[in-house]
Amino acid sequence: MHNKVFQSGFTLLEVIVSLAILMIALTAIITAGSNRAQTLIELRERNRALLVANNVLEKYYTEPVTVGVFDGKQENGNIDWNWQISVTQTNNNHIYRLDVVVSKDNDFSYSSAQLVGFKWK
Repeated sequence: MHNKVFQSGFTLLEVIVSLAILMIALTAIITAGSNRAQTLIELRERNRALLVANNVLEKYYTEPVTVGVFDGKQENGNIDWNWQISVTQTNNNHIYRLDVVVSKDNDFSYSSAQLVGFKWK
């Protein structure tokens, strides 16, 4: 009579395949976490840019305005933001349109925030 010995466990090939699948899954999780962190940083910067745009609008709401394009700088969140406001006349002679653009670049090639407001003369 032959005694058969049964061994339980995984083969080397099964272990290698399972480790490969685990590595792929972990890579996907780490990449997703990294992308989320980058997205949060971008959202924080856009929020700060919107605060700058809102500050510019508030300033122009409280002062007399003239038609034209004006620009300046404002620091927010340890970033020097460049802003530009375009004041135009609307069809109604009593209302100005105020377009604010905020960017980290001096040439405004990419705007981080844009706001539009209207002011009664």
